[in-house]
Amino acid sequence: MIDARASVDRSRTFADALQSRINALTADFSARSDPAQRDQIAADRQKALTELDRVRKEIQDGAKAIADIQEEARKAGAPAGWVR
Repeated sequence: MIDARASVDRSRTFADALQSRINALTADFSARSDPAQRDQIAADRQKALTELDRVRKEIQDGAKAIADIQEEARKAGAPAGWVR
């Protein structure tokens, strides 16, 4: 359970960092007038968006894993405090 929660926490932190990078790239894209630079920034932004989608999926999977662990413990009769 500790590992599952730590993994979700890491993924959330990474998602926040990716969102900050996306925001910065969006602002940088708007500030540039050179088409070559804009193309590179747009490509970097798209990579970051793809990675953010992957990380969000990881977070969902991790949350489901935590819920599954809690449900399994409940069915096994473990006290609720043991899996928190």
